[in-house]
Amino acid sequence: MKSRGGIYPYLLTLPSLLLIFAVTLYPSLYSIYMSLTRSKHGVTEFVGLDNFRRILNTTDFYQSLQATLIFTAFYVLFTITIAYAIALMLNRGLRLTGFYMTIIFLPWVLSEITTGVVWRWMFYPKEGIIQNLIAPLINNIALITRPWGAMIIVIAATVWRSISFAMLLLLAGLQTIPTEITEAAQIDGASGFGVFRYITWPLMLPTVVVTAVFILIQGINGVGMILSITEGGPGRATEVLGIMMYRQAVQYYNFGYAAAIAVLLLIINAILAAFYLRALRQESALAA
Repeated sequence: MKSRGGIYPYLLTLPSLLLIFAVTLYPSLYSIYMSLTRSKHGVTEFVGLDNFRRILNTTDFYQSLQATLIFTAFYVLFTITIAYAIALMLNRGLRLTGFYMTIIFLPWVLSEITTGVVWRWMFYPKEGIIQNLIAPLINNIALITRPWGAMIIVIAATVWRSISFAMLLLLAGLQTIPTEITEAAQIDGASGFGVFRYITWPLMLPTVVVTAVFILIQGINGVGMILSITEGGPGRATEVLGIMMYRQAVQYYNFGYAAAIAVLLLIINAILAAFYLRALRQESALAA
C-alpha cells in the first residue's frame, strides 16, 4: 500500500507531463535536430553547425538582432513606466476603479493579430485616422512607410496591448505593502515623493524586476503584432529575430536555417528565464 501510495501522485501528474512534453520539450528537441540539418530537393542532410556559422556570418542576422534590441528596450521601458504610473494611481483607491480596470484590460483581451491589423489601418497613408491627425505635424509623412516611423508604431501598439498585464502585476505588488509603513512616514513629515523614493520603490523593486524580465521575454519573442502591422518592413526595419525565423521557414522553406535561429532564441530565453527565476526567488524571500 505504501508503494502504491508513493506512485499514485506521479500517475496523477503523468497526463500533464505528457502534454508538456508534447507541446514544449519535443518541439524544442526537434528544432535542435533540424538546426543541424539542411534540406535540398526533399533530401535532408546533416550539416552540423553550418547553419549557425552561416547565421553568424551574415549581416541580416545582426540587422534583425539590432531591431530586436531596439524594439525590446523601448517596449520594456515604456511598458513598465506607464504600467507603474497607472498602478500607483489605482492603488490610491480612485472612484470608478472597476470601470478604469475594464478599459485598461480591453487591449489585453484582443488577439495580437486583431490588434495589429487595427493599428495598421489607423496608420494607412490616406485612410488612417491617426495618420490624418498627425500628418500636418510631420509634414504629411506617411509614418508607417518610414523605418523609424514603423518602429515607433510597432512599439506603441505593443506597449498599448501589454500595459494592462504589467499593471496588474505591479498593482498586486503595491497592495502587499503595509499601509502602516506609509502612514507612519507621512505622520513623520515625509512628502509623497519621499514615501515613494524611500519606502514604495525599495519594497517594489523585486516586483518591478520580475515584471520587467517577464516583459523582456515577451519582447524578445514578439512576432504576432509586428507581423500583422508591418510584416517586418519597410525593408527590414522592423524584422526582429522572430520575423526573420518566420520568413526563413514559411516563405523560403529553409527549415534548418530557421531552426538554428529558433535555437539561438531558445538560448536567449533560457538565460532570461534564469534571471526571471532568480528574481522571483528574491521576491518570494522578501515577501516572507
